[in-house]
Amino acid sequence: MKNLKQYSTRLVVAMALLLGITLPAKSQVSLDAYYNVDWQFNIPINKFANKASGWGMNFDAGWYLTPDIAIGAFMNYHTNNEYVERHVVAVNSETSIFTDQQRSLYQLPFGVTALYRIVEADCQPYVALKLGAEYAHMSSYYYIYKSSADTWGFYMSPEIGARWYPWDNGMGLHVAAYYSFSTNEGKVMGQELKDPGNFGFRLGLAF
Repeated sequence: MKNLKQYSTRLVVAMALLLGITLPAKSQVSLDAYYNVDWQFNIPINKFANKASGWGMNFDAGWYLTPDIAIGAFMNYHTNNEYVERHVVAVNSETSIFTDQQRSLYQLPFGVTALYRIVEADCQPYVALKLGAEYAHMSSYYYIYKSSADTWGFYMSPEIGARWYPWDNGMGLHVAAYYSFSTNEGKVMGQELKDPGNFGFRLGLAF
């Protein structure tokens, strides 16, 4: 996952530099479409790996059916971690161990977006709803061992944000706040994950 994060960060920087040099002189690449590449911060609402983190990214693209309404596709990923002090953990009905843990939750939702653009101008506030599926990987590291589980669920996320195009090179800024909910369920080392939710925000580039 570390290599994926490093690769994604380098990809965003390379895209920004390339597009900043080559895009035509206008306030937005296309008035009929939008593209976002964002850094993502979230605060999880669950009992497994529930510490806030900035280990995430978001990718968005959409096309306007009317001047105000767009449909599109999205994908994002995020990793949250939590250190748990030493305590007795029931591994199964017959075995318990006394250990600390490093819990990690990796979430990767993807799907479709419905978006309403409130104002069509250089600054474009909007509201959106994202629907799709979420893959989640739960893991717990203890001593030299690791226990993990994979789970799939339905994903829903309302979002409010804005795109601002202050420069004449087709590149702008994107900011958004969101809440997400999924139906993923799993259990690792005695701790359950059930219907995880997240509050968060995104900062990035708009094209």
